[in-house]
Amino acid sequence: MNNEIINISETELFNFIKIINEISGIDLSEKKSSLNIKLNSFLKELKIASFKDFLLRLHYDKSLKQKTLDFISVNETYFYRELTQLKEVVHYLKSLDKPTSVLSAPCSSGEEVYSLAMLTALNSVKDVHITGIDLSDKMITKAKLGQYKGRSLDRLGESEKKRFFTAENSIYSIKKSELCRCRFELCNVFEDTFLKLGKFDVILSRNMMIYFDYESRLDLMHRFYKISNANARLYVGNSDLIPESEYFTKVFAPRGGTYYVRN
Repeated sequence: MNNEIINISETELFNFIKIINEISGIDLSEKKSSLNIKLNSFLKELKIASFKDFLLRLHYDKSLKQKTLDFISVNETYFYRELTQLKEVVHYLKSLDKPTSVLSAPCSSGEEVYSLAMLTALNSVKDVHITGIDLSDKMITKAKLGQYKGRSLDRLGESEKKRFFTAENSIYSIKKSELCRCRFELCNVFEDTFLKLGKFDVILSRNMMIYFDYESRLDLMHRFYKISNANARLYVGNSDLIPESEYFTKVFAPRGGTYYVRN
């Protein structure tokens, strides 16, 4: 089986793309040309010989479903990514002068959550609780562990590394005692568990909706609306395409950039 090519018909590939879209909102239709080879490797790792069998099992096998979501997830991130926007978020949180809750969706391997927590500590912002969610079990496990190395840390200064990390053999471990409350949850934004996370004053959803189709983006805006407090802000990535809706209004920030306010 290791050297055998698993035949994937056009119909089967279409059905796979449809299932993934229904599960996660991610639109893989533009990646059809590269999917065949990647799916072959993925199925061989799982020791599944038939793509038809794979599609059938996706509907009822929770473990396989999670492994597939891990497989299709894009997880490139680093500390202080789009730093100007993070600083704007911290400035806003400080202006509220009250206990606040922040959602990072998706949080990937945790760098965004910890970056925000570090910035709140550096700017003496009190009573902040940050929740990071991701549909990848691997990323949530890494975020909870809080160990990083290499390029992920390149944008941090030595003083920040010294204050917020312990270093051993080129691996930097987060000093969670130096930060505000941070929690990480395995969560799909299109499942019911998402609506039970609580209410948030700030939502960061950066570079996720670029992978969604229009209907999924609109659905997600409604879901963000449901879990946000009055006048909550939504910050998105520079490349995210946000549909106009009754849920949020786009605002141009005085100090540059944009955000969305809950209607």
